[in-house]
Amino acid sequence: MDKQLRTDSTTDGFALQHEIDRLRLLQQIALLTASNRNNSETLPQILTHLQVALAVDGCGIYQMPQPDSPLSLMARVGIDDNLARELQKVPAGKGLANVVISRGIPHNWVDLRGESELHCEAVLDAGWRSLLVLPLIAHGRTLGAIFFFQRIPRQFSHTEIELLEQICIFIAASIDTCDLLDKLEWQHRLTEAGQRELERSRKQLREHLHRLEIANSTLEQLSRMKDRFLALASHELRTPLTCILSAGQLLEIHLQDGSADARALLSTMLQGGERLNALVEDLLEIARIESRDIYLARESIDLNQLIESLQQKKQPDASKRCIEIRRGKIPDLLSPCGDIHHLERALAHILDNAIKFSPAGSWIEIDASYTCNGEILAMRQQLEPFCPSFFSANNTPDMIDVRITDSGSGIDEKERLRIFEKFHGAGDISLHGRSNCAPSTPSAGLGLPLAKGLIEAHGGLLWNEDRPEGSGSIFHTMLPLYRRRSQIATEGP
Repeated sequence: MDKQLRTDSTTDGFALQHEIDRLRLLQQIALLTASNRNNSETLPQILTHLQVALAVDGCGIYQMPQPDSPLSLMARVGIDDNLARELQKVPAGKGLANVVISRGIPHNWVDLRGESELHCEAVLDAGWRSLLVLPLIAHGRTLGAIFFFQRIPRQFSHTEIELLEQICIFIAASIDTCDLLDKLEWQHRLTEAGQRELERSRKQLREHLHRLEIANSTLEQLSRMKDRFLALASHELRTPLTCILSAGQLLEIHLQDGSADARALLSTMLQGGERLNALVEDLLEIARIESRDIYLARESIDLNQLIESLQQKKQPDASKRCIEIRRGKIPDLLSPCGDIHHLERALAHILDNAIKFSPAGSWIEIDASYTCNGEILAMRQQLEPFCPSFFSANNTPDMIDVRITDSGSGIDEKERLRIFEKFHGAGDISLHGRSNCAPSTPSAGLGLPLAKGLIEAHGGLLWNEDRPEGSGSIFHTMLPLYRRRSQIATEGP
């Protein structure tokens, strides 16, 4: 009886000690995995504890980087470098470890000899006989496998496998957490690098903006200096020009009976003076337009009378080049609102341009028509580049469209907007008549810019397009219609 009690007491002591050892091993593994920040340092320590606890010859941990990639031997104990290299040569999806990974359950091979799925004969040469492989699964995703080998046949007990399955949960979670930390750290480094690059780009952008502001400021200053110089020069030229022209006209009266050479020389001087005087007037007018210091009357204009007067004044210049100026249909009951003197001057510049760049023997036609605000808004995309501020008003009025059409060669698309820039060379304006007749006189490039400024000062719009049928161009002068005070009060703003 006493002997039986002693035997039971010894058995209970062994069982208690075994449970204590098991719990101690779980505690050690849990502490190691909880503090894991580097798999290459922590996993060998875990394997060393397991080798001692299970009394195996060696063990290792495989990681599966990608589903279709070969397994990577992350950590090993009891495996030399040569054998480790042979284990890495197992093809993707092959070998005993992959069998366990695909099934998702542990497997114990008591004797490896004759196993068809081995795919690494070097382990037999190293003396391996038994092998236990368990999958490493975290959050439903298989990360790899842990294996234990011995050089003698061994059947691991059910208790040992259950213990290892619990340990595998810790190891898999640790590997997953460490991989996640590595990814986060890598993402953090990428973010920091991106932030540094962004800050560098911002710094460059600030420097470029600063240089651009300086350049714009310099350009604005130069533009102001140029405008002031032109205005000053024009004012200063006006007085001596008046004296020269007055003296020339007086000489012309007194030299009526003079020699032909003297009269020709005086005529040349007066022509040059008149031309210079016209240029000075244009420069002064542009200066007044840009400074918005120009007075414009707001009265009803007889469009038929205006165009008839314009035609009579310009027909002699056109006739010299065998160009016919035609009058098309002009509305009788519609009148533009504005200053007749300035509008006639603006239209004269446009007509001069048409005469100058039309071939000899061609024609120019002037006509007009009513255009409602709906039609204007429908053409906004086409018209806005010519005058962006035109559509900034809350209300687009009905207008009358005065068209000057020529039968020349048309305007190159690249030049369509540039021809309205100040001092844009007339020879570069377009291809009008270049193949038939060269421009009759050089130009300072002020005619069209001056016309555009005068028309826009009236609240109108000047634009151009190619003639739909045949060659040539159409210059559209769109002017607001005249409305009596009673109409304005009735229609509202």
